[in-house]
Amino acid sequence: MKRHIRMGWVILGPLAILLTGCGEAPRQSDGGASDASLAATGGSVAVGVASAPTTVLPPLATSALDGELGAVLFLGLNWPEWGEGELTYSQGHPLGLARSWQVDGATLTYRLDSGRTWSDGVPIRAADVAFTYGLLKRLEHMPMAIAAARVDSVVAIDDSTVVFHFDAPYPGMFYDTGVGILPAHAYERLSEDELASVGRSPETAPVVVSGPFTVSAWGADQRIELVANSRSPVQPRVDRISILAFPDPATRLAALRAGELDLALVESYRDAAALDSAAGTRVLRVPQRGYDYIAWNPSGHPALASRDVRRALSLAIDREAVLAALDMTVFAEKAYGPYGSLFEELAPPPPVGGDYDPVTAGALLSAAGWEDEDGDGVREKNGQVLAFELGVPADNDRRISAAQLIQAQLAAVGVRVDLGSQEFNSLFARARARDYEAVFLGWQVGLDPDISFFWADPESPVNIASYDGPVARSHIQAALASTTAREAAPHWAEAARLIAMDYPYAFLWYFDFVWVASKRLEAVEVDAVGFLRNPHEWRVRDGT
Repeated sequence: MKRHIRMGWVILGPLAILLTGCGEAPRQSDGGASDASLAATGGSVAVGVASAPTTVLPPLATSALDGELGAVLFLGLNWPEWGEGELTYSQGHPLGLARSWQVDGATLTYRLDSGRTWSDGVPIRAADVAFTYGLLKRLEHMPMAIAAARVDSVVAIDDSTVVFHFDAPYPGMFYDTGVGILPAHAYERLSEDELASVGRSPETAPVVVSGPFTVSAWGADQRIELVANSRSPVQPRVDRISILAFPDPATRLAALRAGELDLALVESYRDAAALDSAAGTRVLRVPQRGYDYIAWNPSGHPALASRDVRRALSLAIDREAVLAALDMTVFAEKAYGPYGSLFEELAPPPPVGGDYDPVTAGALLSAAGWEDEDGDGVREKNGQVLAFELGVPADNDRRISAAQLIQAQLAAVGVRVDLGSQEFNSLFARARARDYEAVFLGWQVGLDPDISFFWADPESPVNIASYDGPVARSHIQAALASTTAREAAPHWAEAARLIAMDYPYAFLWYFDFVWVASKRLEAVEVDAVGFLRNPHEWRVRDGT
């Protein structure tokens, strides 16, 4: 079963908030070694991440890492794989709990593999599926509740047959039914707080899983230890995977270079480029999953209420020069709207005349009445200076450096930008409250082309630019009413084109997430879905 990618969006910060196209982005593998030193099984692997998971339960996921880790521990009914620019679903996949399925209009019937058991030996039943989706309905305040938004009911016909009834047929039915399933017998009596403690307090909330791994320890230092689930039909090749949080990128990189980590997220593109050519390490890229932008608040400064001014500000930014200065050129692409190359058929085209045009930018500002009448280098209009604050996350060196370069570029067309650095969570809270003039933030690109949460409703908490485009909204609504991805695609594309032309953001660039593996670790595969795609197949040399 193939279908076009569904794409959700995640706020890029220390803890990315999980909210839930087409183009070639193939799976990248380190290949795997053939020499005799590569152990068939055994050994341990240390993985360095930016921040610790907040939960191991998929319905409670609030970060990108939560989602990837939860999928390894708690299998869903299906297992998505990336190929030829789209997600594919194969019936009977060993990492899916269902052996087959059938679609009939707005009804999707799954037949479970009756031989599967939970890690405590209890059979996996259809009632577990109904429990999980009932929990998603109850936890409507949690980001993952969106997966159940269009589910009218989930009915366990018998122990191995479960039927989903949706409000209407739509392209995302397989994606939305892929949430990791929880064991009803273990968790149905637990409160939300007790569920959140699963993995941390074994005596209160034991870890009962279906995937290849289970949690053996979750320490106060936020270190998580994964070991094999002996009852899984898919057995890992390594004995243990340790996930360690290193909030400081430099400390994480030093640990990788010192051999303390086997796989690590590398945030400095300059370091990534150096490691890509260094002996003993391999760079693995999750393609085009990050997305940076500057949001303009139309109520924050009178100039920003003008589309022509917003267009001028965007045209005054030399994205190519910024990417080159940050060593991001080979890891990023310029952005022209709310879709990038993962959505090649949906992505808006570059602006006519190019994305960097300071001459046109100056002419637009002058036409809007903003002129430098006193010769101080800053434009004015009716006694008001064209100056505003650009909020930047204090804990993101890349965005701070980019903001400084953009500050100089805007100054060249007579716009004064005052940089305001603030802790990420506080800055994002201000953005959601529309308490800002301009803000430099980012989304993580997920796997769903649905952009309605961001652009259809000006009151949405993540429509931080208060965008209100009636025609774009009508296309979004038409896309949501479509029964197939092919039917929806023209509407998503037209909505994106209209949004881009209104310049609610300065759309900056899409960029890769970069992971670096040591030569000790083999058989790691990453793709557009993420980095924890095949940990059960990872191998280490000599079983060390």
